[in-house]
Amino acid sequence: MIGIVVVSHGLLSEQLIGAASLILGEAKAVKAVTFMARESLEDLRKKTSEAANEFTEDGCLIFTDIMGGSATNVSIEIMKSRNDVYVVTGVNLPMLLEAINSRESSSLKDLANQVSNSGTRSIINLKEYFEKRAKR
Repeated sequence: MIGIVVVSHGLLSEQLIGAASLILGEAKAVKAVTFMARESLEDLRKKTSEAANEFTEDGCLIFTDIMGGSATNVSIEIMKSRNDVYVVTGVNLPMLLEAINSRESSSLKDLANQVSNSGTRSIINLKEYFEKRAKR
């Protein structure tokens, strides 16, 4: 099973996994990595690496919160050192749900692409959406 690691500033990663667990039940092979204000970049690097290293059999999909942030930069280092790691940034709850539900039937590369598309599709300006529907 493809492992999932969610890396974020603050407690976002833990909260996203908690929300996913409320919806889907507790998922196996999903880890949260937090980066708190008093931690060093080396602390983050170590925690992220340890989490990703738990998933070497089928690979690991790392989600991060924001492009260019410390969580993403550290995750990119790991991705560059391993062929079985993909990083997708801009994580949201629909992406995480999609990854948990689809990882047993997808390759790691396909899963990374699938969740990226899922995340984009889940962002909807509802005012505009309902205005367009009302005109039909």
